[in-house]
Amino acid sequence: MLFKRLRTGGKILVDHLVYGLGLGVLTILRLLPRSSLRLFSKGLGTALFYFISDVRKTALTNLALAFPEKSFAERYQIARQSVQQMIITFVELATVDKFAKHIDEMIAIATSEDAPEGFFPEEVSSQQELDHFFSRLDRQEGAILFCGHQANWELPFLYITKRYPGLAFAKPVKNRRLNQKIISLRESFQGKIVPPQNAINQALRALHRGEVVGIVGDQVLLSSEYSYPLFGSQAFTTTSPALLAYKTKKTVIAVAIYRKPNGNYLVVPSKAFHANTELSIRESTEQLMDRLMRFLEKGITCKPEQWLWLHKRWKRKLRHKFKRRYAFSHILIIVKGTSLQALQRFLIEFGEFYADASLSLAIIGAADTVLANSFAPYSLQFFSSEEELLAAPNFFPAIVDLFGLSRKTRLHYKRTGSRKIFTRNELKDSLLQKQSLIQSFHKLLRRVDTRSRKG
Repeated sequence: MLFKRLRTGGKILVDHLVYGLGLGVLTILRLLPRSSLRLFSKGLGTALFYFISDVRKTALTNLALAFPEKSFAERYQIARQSVQQMIITFVELATVDKFAKHIDEMIAIATSEDAPEGFFPEEVSSQQELDHFFSRLDRQEGAILFCGHQANWELPFLYITKRYPGLAFAKPVKNRRLNQKIISLRESFQGKIVPPQNAINQALRALHRGEVVGIVGDQVLLSSEYSYPLFGSQAFTTTSPALLAYKTKKTVIAVAIYRKPNGNYLVVPSKAFHANTELSIRESTEQLMDRLMRFLEKGITCKPEQWLWLHKRWKRKLRHKFKRRYAFSHILIIVKGTSLQALQRFLIEFGEFYADASLSLAIIGAADTVLANSFAPYSLQFFSSEEELLAAPNFFPAIVDLFGLSRKTRLHYKRTGSRKIFTRNELKDSLLQKQSLIQSFHKLLRRVDTRSRKG
């Protein structure tokens, strides 16, 4: 009992310290002019990029998956700028009460007449269509806004709720008092922030009242049955905006937002989308989500450095439970062509072990192509030498080295984004105990279900 009270007291103390520190930082930031805030944010973002490897590696592997045609130098620059842009956004949110009254001056809306970069005119709302959209909001007809984590994704909601009541979803921060402070900043005007739990019901009520519902819906949602081929790779995504549109018959507008060099913003609204209620709810929501995600994808392609590449967007639904640090969605296994026969059993079992992950098999040197093509779960890559590996884009958080890579190549994979490189030497203790290679991986990677042991 005493230990429990001490632990509770310690947690409360830590929460107060975190809140006090957060409040102190907010106070200092408010004192700085906007130009200084941007310089500070860029500096902090650069430091985070270089010193927090998980941030850097996630961004680099995501970019390699999305833009394999770009050089590593290009992707590296985009990754660094993305972290800088994220910090600018957080600092702007922290000081939003300082510039909120000037938000109309900070945001310009591009229509099809402006021919915004990255879009065809027929994909963007015209000035007449935009005026019609706002007149419908004036009549309290309600609407759904959909955007991704581009530039400052908080601003469109603040901009719209300065004139109209609205509701948006946001995950709460663990520190209760700090969370209340952040919510109060997001609710500077007529907006209300609700947690994702039971948010759909609240959004339905808000739409029936004629309010605006804002959804930032580009992050991974593994519980969703819908996936979109974002930059060519399946990405599990929420269907909330399409589901709400189907149930309420309200208009959906997708929004791309960009930060200008002077610190102001350009918002690009899509044409009005509507759910096809003649289709089944599943067919209709998937069709509408495809259109929304396509608009978002084009917006990201236009200015990739302004999207949040730090999120593990392309997670897969893995069949087995793994320790969190080993729940890899993309894995590269590197082997000698002459070793395929000896590794056949391992490769088959590994494919079953990491079922539903994206598995690639890099084969170096001459190989039996018939045997290689028998490994169904794998995407095959053939290389004549180890040196050729260095030219291929690295979107693999995990590498299984059964080739015996040189130190130079291992460092290359670590520098370009891989978190873990498994080698035979790592598993030699298990192998000496007469365990198979796959048993070694089972022992190392699988999550132990302690509840079943207790039972």
